[in-house]
Amino acid sequence: MGKDRLRIATKEDAPAFLELIQESFQEVKDYGIDWPSTNATLESVIENIETGIALVLEREGRLISTITVRQPWENETPISNYPFLWWFATADELKGQGIGKKFIKQVEEEFLVKVLKAPAYVIGTSGRKHPWLLDMYLRNGYQILTTREDEDDTGVALYKVLIPEKFDENILRIPEVVTH
Repeated sequence: MGKDRLRIATKEDAPAFLELIQESFQEVKDYGIDWPSTNATLESVIENIETGIALVLEREGRLISTITVRQPWENETPISNYPFLWWFATADELKGQGIGKKFIKQVEEEFLVKVLKAPAYVIGTSGRKHPWLLDMYLRNGYQILTTREDEDDTGVALYKVLIPEKFDENILRIPEVVTH
């Protein structure tokens, strides 16, 4: 990605970040999927940038792709003790060129493995409403962690192992806490 640059987003990126998210997630919103990314506002983007690790791919000063890494402690009920990736978006006019696939691979290699030393990570998707995304993830080495059914959709959490010799199933799964 010679002329493309991976970096961490700053608050100053929020307007361009919002525009990218809104454009990229419009199709998902049209499917009737209700995610934080499909309802992004400037305030939620700023919060995402300030609380998560919002990574952006920049080309000639323009944001062309983004993905946010959330740590388990950022959520009261994390799905896993491994990082969770969300708000993955690529500019519409660049879709189909493999940019998103290259970007996520770069994030895996240069950030998740080299910086965080994360043996795995988790993502989430719609199992019923998004027509091709789940199959794409499964074809690309992701495994299903869990599913959650409701009357409207099936939420699917998937994980991908990055460092097999350090991967621990006990860290992947969060045991249910039983209270009396």
